[in-house]
Amino acid sequence: MLIIRFLNVFLIIGFGVIRYVTAFCFQALCGRQPTLHGCFVNELPIICERLGGAFPKVGQILATRTDLLPLDVCEALSLLQDQVKALSPITTKRILGKDKLCQNIKDIDFAPIASATIAQVHNCIRIDDGREVALKIMRPGVQRKLESDCQIIQFFGRFIARLPAMQSIPVKDALKEASDILIGQTDFAREASNLKRLYSIFANSNDVVVPLLHEDLCTPEILVMEFIPGLRKLSDPALSEQVARKALTVGVRALYTMIFKEGFIHCDMHPGNVLVAPDGRLVILDAGFMVQLDDSTRRSFAKFFLSIAFRNGSTAARIVRETAQYLPPSLDVKAFDDDITNLIKQVGGLQARDFQVVGFVGELFAIQHKHGIYGTNQFTLTILSLLVFEGVAKQRFPDLNFQQESVPFVMAALAR
Repeated sequence: MLIIRFLNVFLIIGFGVIRYVTAFCFQALCGRQPTLHGCFVNELPIICERLGGAFPKVGQILATRTDLLPLDVCEALSLLQDQVKALSPITTKRILGKDKLCQNIKDIDFAPIASATIAQVHNCIRIDDGREVALKIMRPGVQRKLESDCQIIQFFGRFIARLPAMQSIPVKDALKEASDILIGQTDFAREASNLKRLYSIFANSNDVVVPLLHEDLCTPEILVMEFIPGLRKLSDPALSEQVARKALTVGVRALYTMIFKEGFIHCDMHPGNVLVAPDGRLVILDAGFMVQLDDSTRRSFAKFFLSIAFRNGSTAARIVRETAQYLPPSLDVKAFDDDITNLIKQVGGLQARDFQVVGFVGELFAIQHKHGIYGTNQFTLTILSLLVFEGVAKQRFPDLNFQQESVPFVMAALAR
Protein backbone atom coordinates (compact mmCIF):
# COMPACT_ATOMS: atom_id res chain seq x y z
CA MET A 1 0.00 0.00 0.00
CA LEU A 2 2.85 2.39 0.82
CA ILE A 3 4.40 1.80 -2.61
CA ILE A 4 1.08 2.42 -4.39
CA ARG A 5 0.51 5.62 -2.39
CA PHE A 6 4.08 6.72 -3.09
CA LEU A 7 3.55 6.27 -6.84
CA ASN A 8 0.25 8.15 -6.61
CA VAL A 9 1.98 11.03 -4.80
CA PHE A 10 4.86 10.99 -7.29
CA LEU A 11 2.45 11.24 -10.25
CA ILE A 12 0.39 14.07 -8.72
CA ILE A 13 3.54 16.03 -7.87
CA GLY A 14 4.87 15.30 -11.36
CA PHE A 15 1.76 16.74 -13.00
CA GLY A 16 1.99 19.67 -10.59
CA VAL A 17 5.56 20.37 -11.73
CA ILE A 18 4.39 20.26 -15.35
CA ARG A 19 1.64 22.81 -14.58
CA TYR A 20 4.17 24.91 -12.64
CA VAL A 21 6.62 25.03 -15.58
CA THR A 22 3.80 25.60 -18.07
CA ALA A 23 2.44 28.52 -16.04
CA PHE A 24 5.90 30.06 -15.84
CA CYS A 25 6.45 29.75 -19.61
CA PHE A 26 2.97 31.06 -20.45
CA GLN A 27 3.40 34.12 -18.25
CA ALA A 28 6.85 34.75 -19.72
CA LEU A 29 5.44 34.59 -23.27
CA CYS A 30 2.74 37.08 -22.24
CA GLY A 31 5.44 39.47 -21.02
CA ARG A 32 4.42 39.31 -17.36
CA GLN A 33 7.92 38.70 -15.95
CA PRO A 34 7.00 35.72 -13.74
CA THR A 35 9.24 34.25 -11.07
CA LEU A 36 9.77 30.56 -10.43
CA HIS A 37 9.04 31.19 -6.76
CA GLY A 38 5.73 32.92 -7.53
CA CYS A 39 4.56 30.08 -9.77
CA PHE A 40 5.61 27.55 -7.12
CA VAL A 41 3.61 29.38 -4.42
CA ASN A 42 0.49 29.35 -6.62
CA GLU A 43 0.82 25.64 -7.38
CA LEU A 44 1.66 24.43 -3.86
CA PRO A 45 -1.87 24.47 -2.30
CA ILE A 46 -3.35 22.90 -5.44
CA ILE A 47 -0.92 19.97 -5.21
CA CYS A 48 -1.57 19.52 -1.47
CA GLU A 49 -5.35 19.42 -1.93
CA ARG A 50 -5.11 16.93 -4.81
CA LEU A 51 -2.82 14.70 -2.74
CA GLY A 52 -5.31 14.66 0.15
CA GLY A 53 -4.64 12.58 3.26
CA ALA A 54 -1.96 14.11 5.47
CA PHE A 55 -0.79 16.64 2.90
CA PRO A 56 -3.44 19.37 3.45
CA LYS A 57 -3.20 18.90 7.24
CA VAL A 58 0.60 19.18 7.29
CA GLY A 59 0.24 22.20 5.00
CA GLN A 60 -2.20 23.82 7.43
CA ILE A 61 0.24 23.28 10.30
CA LEU A 62 3.17 24.65 8.27
CA ALA A 63 1.04 27.70 7.37
CA THR A 64 1.45 28.88 10.97
CA ARG A 65 5.25 28.66 10.86
CA THR A 66 6.05 32.11 9.50
CA ASP A 67 9.19 31.89 11.63
CA LEU A 68 10.50 29.15 9.33
CA LEU A 69 8.91 29.62 5.91
CA PRO A 70 8.53 32.62 3.58
CA LEU A 71 5.37 34.62 4.29
CA ASP A 72 3.88 34.10 0.82
CA VAL A 73 4.27 30.32 1.16
CA CYS A 74 2.49 30.41 4.55
CA GLU A 75 -0.31 32.55 3.12
CA ALA A 76 -0.80 30.09 0.25
CA LEU A 77 -0.87 27.09 2.62
CA SER A 78 -3.36 28.85 4.92
CA LEU A 79 -5.97 28.54 2.14
CA LEU A 80 -5.98 24.74 2.45
CA GLN A 81 -9.21 23.16 3.67
CA ASP A 82 -10.10 19.64 4.79
CA GLN A 83 -11.81 17.88 1.88
CA VAL A 84 -13.46 14.89 3.56
CA LYS A 85 -16.79 13.13 3.36
CA ALA A 86 -18.67 12.09 6.47
CA LEU A 87 -18.60 8.40 7.36
CA SER A 88 -21.71 6.55 6.24
CA PRO A 89 -24.19 5.41 8.94
CA ILE A 90 -23.27 1.79 8.08
CA THR A 91 -19.57 2.45 8.75
CA THR A 92 -20.37 4.32 11.97
CA LYS A 93 -22.56 1.44 13.20
CA ARG A 94 -19.79 -1.04 12.39
CA ILE A 95 -17.24 0.97 14.41
CA LEU A 96 -19.59 1.22 17.39
CA GLY A 97 -20.43 -2.47 17.19
CA LYS A 98 -16.78 -3.49 17.08
CA ASP A 99 -16.10 -1.55 20.28
CA LYS A 100 -19.35 -2.79 21.90
CA LEU A 101 -20.13 0.82 22.70
CA CYS A 102 -23.56 0.44 21.11
CA GLN A 103 -24.58 -1.65 24.16
CA ASN A 104 -24.20 1.43 26.37
CA ILE A 105 -25.73 4.17 24.19
CA LYS A 106 -28.96 4.84 22.33
CA ASP A 107 -30.60 7.40 20.04
CA ILE A 108 -27.40 8.12 18.13
CA ASP A 109 -27.73 10.84 15.52
CA PHE A 110 -25.90 9.49 12.49
CA ALA A 111 -25.68 12.95 10.92
CA PRO A 112 -22.34 14.18 12.34
CA ILE A 113 -22.13 17.43 14.27
CA ALA A 114 -18.64 17.91 12.84
CA SER A 115 -16.46 15.99 10.38
CA ALA A 116 -12.73 16.36 9.72
CA THR A 117 -9.72 14.42 8.46
CA ILE A 118 -9.11 12.43 11.64
CA ALA A 119 -12.52 12.05 13.26
CA GLN A 120 -16.16 13.03 13.28
CA VAL A 121 -18.55 13.82 16.13
CA HIS A 122 -22.05 12.49 16.86
CA ASN A 123 -24.38 12.95 19.80
CA CYS A 124 -26.35 10.22 21.59
CA ILE A 125 -27.72 9.19 25.01
CA ARG A 126 -26.11 7.06 27.73
CA ILE A 127 -28.44 4.16 28.54
CA ASP A 128 -27.52 3.91 32.24
CA ASP A 129 -28.21 7.49 33.34
CA GLY A 130 -29.84 9.23 30.36
CA ARG A 131 -27.13 11.88 29.96
CA GLU A 132 -26.52 13.23 26.47
CA VAL A 133 -22.96 12.64 25.30
CA ALA A 134 -20.79 13.41 22.29
CA LEU A 135 -18.90 10.65 20.49
CA LYS A 136 -15.65 11.56 18.74
CA ILE A 137 -15.12 8.66 16.35
CA MET A 138 -11.77 8.13 14.65
CA ARG A 139 -11.95 7.34 10.94
CA PRO A 140 -11.04 3.69 10.22
CA GLY A 141 -7.37 3.24 9.34
CA VAL A 142 -6.65 6.97 9.51
CA GLN A 143 -3.59 6.60 11.77
CA ARG A 144 -1.90 4.14 9.40
CA LYS A 145 -2.77 6.29 6.36
CA LEU A 146 -1.46 9.48 7.94
CA GLU A 147 1.73 7.75 9.12
CA SER A 148 2.36 6.50 5.56
CA ASP A 149 1.75 9.96 4.12
CA CYS A 150 4.05 11.56 6.68
CA GLN A 151 6.82 9.10 5.75
CA ILE A 152 6.39 10.15 2.11
CA ILE A 153 6.31 13.85 3.04
CA GLN A 154 9.57 13.53 4.95
CA PHE A 155 11.12 11.55 2.07
CA PHE A 156 10.39 14.38 -0.37
CA GLY A 157 11.43 16.89 2.31
CA ARG A 158 14.99 15.54 2.22
CA PHE A 159 15.21 16.48 -1.47
CA ILE A 160 13.51 19.85 -1.01
CA ALA A 161 16.01 20.69 1.74
CA ARG A 162 18.86 20.33 -0.79
CA LEU A 163 17.49 23.02 -3.11
CA PRO A 164 19.67 26.16 -3.00
CA ALA A 165 16.70 28.37 -2.04
CA MET A 166 15.85 26.09 0.90
CA GLN A 167 19.27 25.52 2.44
CA SER A 168 18.81 28.32 4.98
CA ILE A 169 15.49 26.84 6.16
CA PRO A 170 15.23 23.76 8.46
CA VAL A 171 12.83 22.02 6.07
CA LYS A 172 13.35 18.53 7.48
CA ASP A 173 12.82 19.69 11.06
CA ALA A 174 9.70 21.66 10.12
CA LEU A 175 8.17 18.68 8.29
CA LYS A 176 9.08 16.33 11.16
CA GLU A 177 7.43 18.65 13.71
CA ALA A 178 4.30 19.07 11.57
CA SER A 179 4.07 15.31 11.02
CA ASP A 180 4.47 14.61 14.75
CA ILE A 181 1.73 17.13 15.60
CA LEU A 182 -0.63 15.53 13.08
CA ILE A 183 0.06 11.92 14.11
CA GLY A 184 -0.25 12.97 17.75
CA GLN A 185 -3.87 13.96 17.09
CA THR A 186 -4.69 10.31 16.32
CA ASP A 187 -3.62 9.28 19.83
CA PHE A 188 -6.98 9.33 21.60
CA ALA A 189 -5.48 8.04 24.86
CA ARG A 190 -3.27 11.13 25.01
CA GLU A 191 -6.16 13.39 24.01
CA ALA A 192 -8.29 11.87 26.79
CA SER A 193 -5.51 12.60 29.28
CA ASN A 194 -5.20 16.16 27.93
CA LEU A 195 -8.96 16.69 28.20
CA LYS A 196 -9.00 15.50 31.82
CA ARG A 197 -6.18 17.87 32.73
CA LEU A 198 -7.78 20.78 30.88
CA TYR A 199 -11.06 20.04 32.68
CA SER A 200 -9.29 20.07 36.06
CA ILE A 201 -7.68 23.46 35.32
CA PHE A 202 -11.07 25.13 34.83
CA ALA A 203 -13.22 22.88 37.04
CA ASN A 204 -13.79 25.67 39.58
CA SER A 205 -14.35 28.41 37.01
CA ASN A 206 -17.77 30.03 36.69
CA ASP A 207 -16.92 31.33 33.22
CA VAL A 208 -15.11 28.51 31.39
CA VAL A 209 -16.46 25.07 30.50
CA VAL A 210 -14.44 22.08 29.31
CA PRO A 211 -16.55 18.99 28.47
CA LEU A 212 -16.39 16.25 31.09
CA LEU A 213 -14.79 13.06 29.76
CA HIS A 214 -16.91 9.90 30.19
CA GLU A 215 -13.83 7.76 30.69
CA ASP A 216 -15.73 4.52 31.32
CA LEU A 217 -17.08 4.55 27.75
CA CYS A 218 -13.90 5.64 25.94
CA THR A 219 -11.97 3.27 23.66
CA PRO A 220 -8.73 3.66 21.68
CA GLU A 221 -10.77 4.89 18.69
CA ILE A 222 -13.71 6.66 20.36
CA LEU A 223 -13.77 9.48 22.88
CA VAL A 224 -16.98 10.00 24.83
CA MET A 225 -17.57 13.32 26.53
CA GLU A 226 -20.27 15.61 27.82
CA PHE A 227 -22.49 17.03 25.08
CA ILE A 228 -23.17 20.76 25.44
CA PRO A 229 -26.17 21.81 23.31
CA GLY A 230 -26.86 25.21 21.79
CA LEU A 231 -23.26 26.27 21.25
CA ARG A 232 -22.67 29.35 19.12
CA LYS A 233 -19.58 30.81 17.49
CA LEU A 234 -18.20 34.04 18.88
CA SER A 235 -18.71 35.63 15.46
CA ASP A 236 -22.44 34.81 15.47
CA PRO A 237 -24.24 38.16 14.92
CA ALA A 238 -27.14 36.87 17.04
CA LEU A 239 -24.78 36.86 20.03
CA SER A 240 -25.13 40.18 21.88
CA GLU A 241 -22.11 42.45 22.01
CA GLN A 242 -22.06 42.27 25.80
CA VAL A 243 -22.07 38.45 25.89
CA ALA A 244 -19.50 38.15 23.08
CA ARG A 245 -17.12 40.67 24.65
CA LYS A 246 -17.31 39.00 28.05
CA ALA A 247 -16.72 35.55 26.50
CA LEU A 248 -13.70 36.79 24.54
CA THR A 249 -12.22 38.49 27.60
CA VAL A 250 -12.71 35.23 29.50
CA GLY A 251 -10.99 33.43 26.62
CA VAL A 252 -7.94 35.71 26.79
CA ARG A 253 -7.68 35.15 30.54
CA ALA A 254 -8.12 31.39 30.10
CA LEU A 255 -5.28 31.33 27.57
CA TYR A 256 -3.03 33.35 29.89
CA THR A 257 -3.90 30.93 32.72
CA MET A 258 -2.75 28.05 30.52
CA ILE A 259 0.44 29.83 29.43
CA PHE A 260 1.68 31.60 32.55
CA LYS A 261 0.18 29.57 35.41
CA GLU A 262 -0.19 26.00 34.19
CA GLY A 263 2.31 25.81 31.32
CA PHE A 264 -0.20 23.55 29.56
CA ILE A 265 -1.49 25.26 26.43
CA HIS A 266 -4.30 24.68 23.95
CA CYS A 267 -2.65 25.50 20.61
CA ASP A 268 -5.76 25.26 18.45
CA MET A 269 -8.24 27.81 19.83
CA HIS A 270 -9.79 28.56 16.44
CA PRO A 271 -13.49 29.54 15.99
CA GLY A 272 -14.67 25.92 15.91
CA ASN A 273 -13.02 25.08 19.24
CA VAL A 274 -13.95 28.19 21.25
CA LEU A 275 -17.71 28.61 21.52
CA VAL A 276 -20.37 30.20 23.72
CA ALA A 277 -22.91 28.19 25.71
CA PRO A 278 -26.54 29.37 26.04
CA ASP A 279 -25.77 30.66 29.55
CA GLY A 280 -22.91 32.83 28.20
CA ARG A 281 -20.02 30.72 29.47
CA LEU A 282 -17.03 30.08 27.21
CA VAL A 283 -16.69 26.47 26.04
CA ILE A 284 -13.27 25.10 25.02
CA LEU A 285 -13.29 21.96 22.88
CA ASP A 286 -10.72 19.54 21.43
CA ALA A 287 -7.60 18.77 23.46
CA GLY A 288 -5.79 17.01 20.62
CA PHE A 289 -3.17 19.73 20.10
CA MET A 290 -1.68 20.79 23.44
CA VAL A 291 1.86 21.75 24.38
CA GLN A 292 3.48 21.34 27.79
CA LEU A 293 5.99 24.01 28.78
CA ASP A 294 8.80 23.18 31.15
CA ASP A 295 9.15 25.64 34.04
CA SER A 296 12.17 27.35 32.51
CA THR A 297 10.36 28.07 29.23
CA ARG A 298 7.25 29.25 31.06
CA ARG A 299 9.30 31.77 33.07
CA SER A 300 11.28 32.84 30.00
CA PHE A 301 8.06 33.51 28.12
CA ALA A 302 6.74 35.58 31.05
CA LYS A 303 9.98 37.62 31.10
CA PHE A 304 9.72 38.08 27.32
CA PHE A 305 6.17 39.41 27.68
CA LEU A 306 7.26 41.73 30.49
CA SER A 307 10.19 43.04 28.43
CA ILE A 308 7.72 44.03 25.69
CA ALA A 309 5.49 45.85 28.19
CA PHE A 310 8.48 47.77 29.66
CA ARG A 311 10.11 48.38 26.24
CA ASN A 312 13.26 46.50 27.25
CA GLY A 313 14.52 45.43 23.84
CA SER A 314 17.90 44.11 24.99
CA THR A 315 16.23 41.71 27.46
CA ALA A 316 13.75 40.55 24.82
CA ALA A 317 16.58 39.89 22.35
CA ARG A 318 18.60 37.98 24.96
CA ILE A 319 15.60 35.77 25.80
CA VAL A 320 14.99 34.99 22.12
CA ARG A 321 18.65 33.98 21.75
CA GLU A 322 18.75 31.95 24.96
CA THR A 323 15.59 30.00 24.12
CA ALA A 324 16.44 29.43 20.44
CA GLN A 325 16.69 25.93 19.06
CA TYR A 326 19.35 27.04 16.57
CA LEU A 327 21.76 29.99 16.42
CA PRO A 328 24.00 30.28 13.34
CA PRO A 329 27.74 30.29 14.16
CA SER A 330 28.11 33.55 12.22
CA LEU A 331 25.29 35.34 14.08
CA ASP A 332 25.87 39.09 14.40
CA VAL A 333 24.56 39.41 17.96
CA LYS A 334 24.65 43.22 17.98
CA ALA A 335 22.74 43.49 14.70
CA PHE A 336 20.12 41.01 15.91
CA ASP A 337 19.75 42.75 19.28
CA ASP A 338 19.42 46.12 17.53
CA ASP A 339 16.66 44.78 15.27
CA ILE A 340 14.72 43.37 18.23
CA THR A 341 15.24 46.59 20.23
CA ASN A 342 13.87 48.67 17.35
CA LEU A 343 10.86 46.35 17.10
CA ILE A 344 10.17 46.67 20.84
CA LYS A 345 10.42 50.47 20.55
CA GLN A 346 7.86 50.43 17.73
CA VAL A 347 5.29 48.37 19.62
CA GLY A 348 6.12 50.19 22.87
CA GLY A 349 4.98 53.43 21.29
CA LEU A 350 1.52 52.02 20.61
CA GLN A 351 -1.48 52.34 22.87
CA ALA A 352 -2.09 48.95 24.52
CA ARG A 353 -5.41 48.58 22.71
CA ASP A 354 -3.61 49.10 19.36
CA PHE A 355 -1.05 46.34 20.02
CA GLN A 356 -1.59 43.54 17.50
CA VAL A 357 -0.08 40.13 18.27
CA VAL A 358 -0.22 39.19 14.58
CA GLY A 359 1.78 42.26 13.52
CA PHE A 360 4.34 41.88 16.29
CA VAL A 361 4.81 38.15 15.71
CA GLY A 362 5.17 38.69 11.96
CA GLU A 363 7.97 41.22 12.56
CA LEU A 364 9.60 39.05 15.23
CA PHE A 365 9.67 35.99 13.00
CA ALA A 366 10.95 38.08 10.07
CA ILE A 367 13.88 39.24 12.21
CA GLN A 368 14.62 35.69 13.37
CA HIS A 369 14.44 34.48 9.76
CA LYS A 370 16.74 37.29 8.60
CA HIS A 371 19.40 36.28 11.15
CA GLY A 372 18.96 32.51 10.73
CA ILE A 373 17.57 31.96 14.24
CA TYR A 374 14.93 29.29 14.86
CA GLY A 375 12.97 29.08 18.09
CA THR A 376 12.14 25.94 20.03
CA ASN A 377 8.88 24.17 19.37
CA GLN A 378 7.59 25.08 22.87
CA PHE A 379 8.35 28.79 22.58
CA THR A 380 7.06 29.10 19.01
CA LEU A 381 3.82 27.19 19.63
CA THR A 382 3.12 29.37 22.68
CA ILE A 383 3.40 32.48 20.51
CA LEU A 384 1.24 30.87 17.83
CA SER A 385 -1.47 29.95 20.38
CA LEU A 386 -1.81 33.68 21.12
CA LEU A 387 -1.82 34.44 17.42
CA VAL A 388 -4.67 32.00 16.72
CA PHE A 389 -6.89 33.32 19.50
CA GLU A 390 -6.19 36.96 18.68
CA GLY A 391 -7.55 36.21 15.20
CA VAL A 392 -10.77 34.99 16.82
CA ALA A 393 -11.03 37.87 19.31
CA LYS A 394 -10.13 40.84 17.14
CA GLN A 395 -12.35 39.72 14.29
CA ARG A 396 -15.24 41.06 16.37
CA PHE A 397 -13.55 43.39 18.87
CA PRO A 398 -10.39 44.96 17.40
CA ASP A 399 -9.96 47.06 20.54
CA LEU A 400 -9.67 44.07 22.91
CA ASN A 401 -6.68 44.81 25.15
CA PHE A 402 -4.43 41.73 25.16
CA GLN A 403 -1.53 43.48 26.92
CA GLN A 404 -3.53 44.83 29.84
CA GLU A 405 -5.13 41.44 30.48
CA SER A 406 -1.72 39.74 30.60
CA VAL A 407 -0.16 41.84 33.38
CA PRO A 408 -1.49 40.03 36.50
CA PHE A 409 -0.75 36.62 34.96
CA VAL A 410 2.82 37.57 33.99
CA MET A 411 3.56 39.06 37.41
CA ALA A 412 2.16 36.00 39.18
CA ALA A 413 4.26 33.70 36.98
CA LEU A 414 7.47 35.56 37.83
CA ALA A 415 6.63 35.65 41.54
CA ARG A 416 6.39 31.85 41.77
